[in-house]
Amino acid sequence: MTKQTAVLSDDQARWVEQRVLERGPRADHSRFRRAVRDTVTRADVTAADQRRQRAREEERGVTLVDLPDGLAQLKITLDAAEAVTAFNQIDALAKQRNTKERSLKQCRADVFMDLVAGKNIKRPVIATNVMVPMTTLAGLTERPGELSGYGAITAEHARELARDSTWRRILTDPAGHVLEVSHRRFAPPSLKRHIQLRDRTCRQPGCEEPAERTEIDHTQRHTDHGETSVANLAALCKKHNLLKERSTWKIEQPEPGTLTFTTPSGKTHTTQPEPYELE
Repeated sequence: MTKQTAVLSDDQARWVEQRVLERGPRADHSRFRRAVRDTVTRADVTAADQRRQRAREEERGVTLVDLPDGLAQLKITLDAAEAVTAFNQIDALAKQRNTKERSLKQCRADVFMDLVAGKNIKRPVIATNVMVPMTTLAGLTERPGELSGYGAITAEHARELARDSTWRRILTDPAGHVLEVSHRRFAPPSLKRHIQLRDRTCRQPGCEEPAERTEIDHTQRHTDHGETSVANLAALCKKHNLLKERSTWKIEQPEPGTLTFTTPSGKTHTTQPEPYELE
């Protein structure tokens, strides 16, 4: 408590101490340490973000530490979201290899070396979850977000992560308990604007619905490992998006912006966005 609150004023440190201790004991020391760290972030969000930016500039990097018995330690200090994403990816790949002969920890080291060596590894789609209030994303409040596997992050940090991430709507009660999780994933605002400006209208042949009134959806479904990217998103009005989901129409995007539609009878139509006339 004393170590982590040293960056705060005396009044802020007392607030953190009271807030953490009033919730009672934690299961272990690491959970207590995380609770203190999260509450320190909430005590002064502006100062917390300044510390994050300074630490990222000064401490992010890779160092090598010699160890006895022919071993060495590679220490990689990253942004929290980068570290969580990297570990989750390595862990998922290691679990595919885990056997009685090799521990999960050993398999993680094997996977890391294979990735560094550039070996061709089929990577599963791994999500790194960030819970953030909609008011924070809109810039109306500075309430911190929550990075799964790490803890509280500043509002600015959460907004940075949201810019290029897939969104999913989550409803909570006033106490913060999850009530509902949307099954649908949404493209981030910057990517959504890119697709709207690129496609200009609904991409279904013959439809002139403006892209601003369409739904930006995956060509290859996200559940089928389709990426949320320029090469796998397109504008479709609600009617034609439902047609794609509920009929035997098929859509492929061989190149970003080029869509090939296959009708139930097997006929194909390939379309490209109408170019802008700027001269």
